[in-house]
Amino acid sequence: MLYQIFLLLMLVSCAANASQLDNQDLQRVNELWVYKDHNHHFNQQSIQSIDPSLWQHIDHPNINLGYQSATVWLKFKLTNTTPKPLTRLIDINYPLLDYVTLYQVMDLDKTRILLESGDSLPFSSRKINHPNFVSEIDLAGNSEASFLLKVKSNAPIQMEIKIWESDSFQFFYRSKASLTFLYLGILLSTALFNLVVFLFIKERTYLIYGVYAGSFALLMASQDAILFEYIFPNHPAYHNWSQLILGAATLSLTCLFNLVFLQLNKQDKGRLLYIFSFIPIGIILSGFAIDYAFAIKALVLSIIIIVPACFIIGFIHSKQNENRGFYLIAWTWLLTGVVIFALAKLGIFPFNLFTNHAIQLGSTLELLTFAIALAKRLHTEKETRIQAQQIIIDSSRQSAMLQQELLYNATHNDVTGLPNRNHFSSWIDQHIKQQKGFTVVLMRLSRIAELDKTLGRKISNYALEQFALILNSEIQSLTDIQCIDIQEDFYAANLSNSTLGFVINTQDPDIIKKELIYLQETINQPININEMQIDPWVLTGFARYPEHGTNSQMLLRNAGIALDSSHNGDHQICSYHHNLDTYNERRLTLINELKAAVANNEMALHYQPLICTGNKQIIGAEALIRWPHAEYGTIMPDEFIEIAEQTGIIQALSLWVFKSALHQLINWQKNNPDFLMSINISTHNIQDPHFISALSLIINDHKHLTKNMILEITESQMMSDTLHAFKNLWTLSEMGFVIAIDDFGTGYSNLGHLKKLPANELKIDKTFILNLEDDNQNQVLVQTAIHMAHNLGMSVVAEGVESERCYKLLKDMGCDMCQGYHFSRPVPAEQFNSLMKQVMTL
Repeated sequence: MLYQIFLLLMLVSCAANASQLDNQDLQRVNELWVYKDHNHHFNQQSIQSIDPSLWQHIDHPNINLGYQSATVWLKFKLTNTTPKPLTRLIDINYPLLDYVTLYQVMDLDKTRILLESGDSLPFSSRKINHPNFVSEIDLAGNSEASFLLKVKSNAPIQMEIKIWESDSFQFFYRSKASLTFLYLGILLSTALFNLVVFLFIKERTYLIYGVYAGSFALLMASQDAILFEYIFPNHPAYHNWSQLILGAATLSLTCLFNLVFLQLNKQDKGRLLYIFSFIPIGIILSGFAIDYAFAIKALVLSIIIIVPACFIIGFIHSKQNENRGFYLIAWTWLLTGVVIFALAKLGIFPFNLFTNHAIQLGSTLELLTFAIALAKRLHTEKETRIQAQQIIIDSSRQSAMLQQELLYNATHNDVTGLPNRNHFSSWIDQHIKQQKGFTVVLMRLSRIAELDKTLGRKISNYALEQFALILNSEIQSLTDIQCIDIQEDFYAANLSNSTLGFVINTQDPDIIKKELIYLQETINQPININEMQIDPWVLTGFARYPEHGTNSQMLLRNAGIALDSSHNGDHQICSYHHNLDTYNERRLTLINELKAAVANNEMALHYQPLICTGNKQIIGAEALIRWPHAEYGTIMPDEFIEIAEQTGIIQALSLWVFKSALHQLINWQKNNPDFLMSINISTHNIQDPHFISALSLIINDHKHLTKNMILEITESQMMSDTLHAFKNLWTLSEMGFVIAIDDFGTGYSNLGHLKKLPANELKIDKTFILNLEDDNQNQVLVQTAIHMAHNLGMSVVAEGVESERCYKLLKDMGCDMCQGYHFSRPVPAEQFNSLMKQVMTL
């Protein structure tokens, strides 16, 4: 803008006293005549002979004829009113004319060529090195000279003809060139700055704006013939095509910049701008395919249409955009300049300093406005990044704290707070590097699973937490006990919901056994929970490094194997021995062979007599499954039932037992229609509705036998998944089956639960029967259980009767039925038939 103001002030000062040539630095030719030779018939001689009335008189200095296909002739006169000869420069100040020839008329038959130039001729051919078409003229004192100017161009024919004093000409255009290059430098610096910003922040808006500003700068340089003068002076075709290509590129980039600046590229609203951005490319192609003159006119027309359209689209669709104000102001400047410039090109507006530089003026103000907008945006983005960085810093702090918390949670048990198995395993591996020998000890609360099923997870967790606190405190008094977590003062680790572990720095079996027996006696005390005394029943197993393992995984595995066998050990303490390790071969073999054994009917049932306490007669049998294995002999259910449950074939196994027992019951009922058959079912069975449906199908043809079939389910199993278990038990009861509560007394059921169960029979666990005759407390408990069952309408069976004295004691207590080794061990069906034929006199 300062550039334009400076030019205006300079021209005003230079144009003073225009009527007197001898005192003038600048004179405009204010009167001339124009003739349009549409057929290109005339030359410099013949044009002077045409009728003067055909010439168009123009009485102002600005000539703007727009696009013309004709050859345009202009004639004018210059008068030297001084007696002295004058030398002046004639300046035809529009650099985009294709062909310009200036003649001085000597007489009607003779002319002299003063200038033969144009931007379709090499720049190097010009006598005066200047973007405009400039020639020196000599005027004699008190004389008048006539001139002819021949112009032919694909560009609009517009100009001013100025007469300059040489020094003024040089001063004016040197100043103008300085400002022009300053203007172009600002544009290119803006372009470079935005490209650098793009490289740092990768924001596409800055890339497009940088390319747009650079393209616009090159277009202005081409319009002022600067590229022609300095880049390709010997190639006028390049100069002409540069205007078309750079003009089209600038127009296309204008559309794209609108898209990204207003973020319309993310919406369907920007579709029209996308289309507009491709039109200039089509115009360039048309220049090659049709004609350059057609293409340049199409480009100007596109500018007149697309630029206002871009403004209107932005005005309509930018209402929610925070940059709308900057956009509208910037586009108002540019739109005004472009429209004035384009209308001047078409000859609608006159050619003058303002119209010829309207785009420069508008673009300067537009660039200034957009620069402010982008600076504001850059500042906003900087503030946003600072805020985002602060958020990241805060998030990183929170993340670090969360990671610490997650690491702690990943290495500690959430119930007891003790180090978990992962922590314990890593600690053992590190301890191996520091010690030559030590012992890994595992302790298990065998009653935790029952507590979980009967009283719920909350109570079992509480019991585990209390036990962990007691153990962590008591083991600190052991010799050579090792601290696992110094910061938390933890000496024990929590490996599972029932198993804890610790390390003693000794390998001596005697010392270890002595220490563990002392620890067992100390911690194996009842835990008070909800006014209930819960016996933890602690089991202990251990493995020694390096004898039983050289890494944590092997030591923990082998200590676990010892722990599984500890119920048979002295004081329930067991050391690892390779003979205990059945997991490698035997267990894998059983897992692989069990399914086939069930499918191939390789299982067997043994039957233990059910004795009527009143008359000591066999009134039924309990069916107990056995697995006659070719390699391992008879395998007891304690070993393979768990495998069946884990491998998902428990249902098939239970159904096989039911079918086989039913078949045997049918045979025995031929001699004794009241014979009873008792069958054990698993908690997996009672929770599976498909199992109930399968029983219904099997018993469908023998529904009358359901009253003779007793389905036994343990007390603990009945307490698990209570609502679901109750529903299925009631379904079985409604089918006619007798429901028995097995192993009564080992769980934690209460009268409320018993009253809700469809149970017909109560089986007292053998742990209360085995020493019944010598244990007064057990006698009270058994007597109470019998009375309670009878009051609830249930019959009572006592398991584990191994002596006549025990039998008689139960008879006196009113127990209904008995079973145990005193009468018979479980035997195959053939031996059971022999038992029934014998007269029981035991």
